[in-house]
Amino acid sequence: MRFNDRELAEASFGPADLEGRLNHKRAHKSVFKEKWFKLRYNLLFYFNINDLGHIDRRQPAGVIVLENYSINIDNSSEGAFAFSISFRDELEKRHVLSGRSESQVEQWVNALKQASYEYWRSRLIMLQERLCKKTGKDPLLMYPRNQGVVRDEAWEPATSFRSHVRSFTTSVAPTLNTITRDVNLIDL
Repeated sequence: MRFNDRELAEASFGPADLEGRLNHKRAHKSVFKEKWFKLRYNLLFYFNINDLGHIDRRQPAGVIVLENYSINIDNSSEGAFAFSISFRDELEKRHVLSGRSESQVEQWVNALKQASYEYWRSRLIMLQERLCKKTGKDPLLMYPRNQGVVRDEAWEPATSFRSHVRSFTTSVAPTLNTITRDVNLIDL
């Protein structure tokens, strides 16, 4: 996926869902590097950290788009507090991250699992099914929102092409009848 650098930098500004220092490496590399990670919606930005420990926030070093992915805990192969992000279609693009404590890893894993559109879509469907079982009505058909009026019952019958034709013919029909009568008289 391609991004405009300026738009990417602007998207990384603003409040984060979660941010902090993590060690990062790509699956094909052997050395971890410390980076500053910032999770905004379904975008995981990472920034370089210089030798003095300062974060270069001007431009993200990279971004990971969190869609079609899975999170795996890799304690045995990559270290004590490691986890990885792998993608369904591109297994070679696996990112391995490690934190400083088990609680930090748990916090990141939970936040990353909840970052995708897929997660929120499945939650919506589950809640919609629950509400439908309790109320007998589909909550997404409610209008106005959450005020108990079912949209289909509240709205007047939807206008259709036939209803417009019907109203046109009833308003214009007397005029058409006289015109038709006049035409018939001329034909005689």
